[in-house]
Amino acid sequence: MNTTPPLAPAATRRPDLPWWPTPALFTALAVLGGAWGYHSSPILHGSVWLVLPYAVPLALVAAAWWPPSRPGARARGLALGVVGALAALTYAHLATFTLYTVALVLWAFQGGG
Repeated sequence: MNTTPPLAPAATRRPDLPWWPTPALFTALAVLGGAWGYHSSPILHGSVWLVLPYAVPLALVAAAWWPPSRPGARARGLALGVVGALAALTYAHLATFTLYTVALVLWAFQGGG
């Protein structure tokens, strides 16, 4: 006959931490990182369509708000939050680099002068 080990008493088990502080932190980091990245970029006075790709990092952070239903879901939310916050922070500088590169290549192919 198989016997199952007794459950650990409640005092020795690790208490379940709430899941929501992590996505809340990443939401704040994504908003602050996006604002800082956009204001520190030379495309500050660019057109409004340059702000639209910030929807992707914010969507990644929003996906981190799904409550964990499986053991790996907490790690998934953490990864999505990190990627979303970093993408929001670096998007404006990446867009600036891309626009400058395209302008330089177009200038080089049109004759350089």
